[in-house]
Amino acid sequence: MRPVIVEAREPDGATIAICRDVAAAALALPDEVALRLSDALAGEGVKIIDLSSAQRTRDEIHYGLPELFGPPPAGTSVVSNPGCYPTATLLALVPLLRAGLIEPAVSVVGCSGTSGAGKALREDLHFSELFGNFFPYKVGQHKHSAEIALHLGAEVSLVTQVVPVVRGLAVTAFVRTEHEPAALLACLQQAYAEAPWVTVLPEPGEGLGVRHVVGTHQAVLAVGPRKDGGVVPVFGAIDNLMRGAASQALHNLNLWLDLPAHLGLPEPMGHVPDGTPGMSRAFA
Repeated sequence: MRPVIVEAREPDGATIAICRDVAAAALALPDEVALRLSDALAGEGVKIIDLSSAQRTRDEIHYGLPELFGPPPAGTSVVSNPGCYPTATLLALVPLLRAGLIEPAVSVVGCSGTSGAGKALREDLHFSELFGNFFPYKVGQHKHSAEIALHLGAEVSLVTQVVPVVRGLAVTAFVRTEHEPAALLACLQQAYAEAPWVTVLPEPGEGLGVRHVVGTHQAVLAVGPRKDGGVVPVFGAIDNLMRGAASQALHNLNLWLDLPAHLGLPEPMGHVPDGTPGMSRAFA
């Protein structure tokens, strides 16, 4: 059978041609382009995994974070792949909010490597500018704030910072609660007891180092052991390019197509990380 072609014309006059004689397609494109191609391909019966942010806050679109929202429904046509900061934050907080253990207003500080800023050339991301330095960015206007707030169902204050590493992401969420931190920890442990790609540490520390998760599909979570200033910190670490993008898309696709969930994914972390992580898998 000859593949049928779907064409989408860009504002600059260029035309993108895509084969529609496929079961599924993953779109890693700018928002506007992804939305147009998603509509065109979905209209031809192609299952779409959209890695852009174009559809992450659309109520009618399935949000692809399987541990929290289940596998994509068989009859749906589009799955929106979550952003990197939302993935780490939601995995850390959604079970606590669903259990009524925390107040529905949180503050989150997120730190990401330079790969989270995309591939465009920027002076502030030059090695000589960033080495030995880090700084906040998009404060008060980060597009992930609305995404987190919607799928968490809570008010969110998000501050993001770029740090001098290439990949890896860590978030610290500050939550108010009437419960002891041990109850929050137990909730996360129970929520992810059957989730092989989520590790809950017994306490925060060096095991949250991003090198533990770089090159994996793993999310590593932890809860602060005590309240300080009336709040408890809750932590999450992921590889922003894997769990925050590519491997999460593959995980969704496996579940959607009724394939083994682990197909093509790195093996789940076989032990609870502790100590300083070794050389990053990206360079090993």
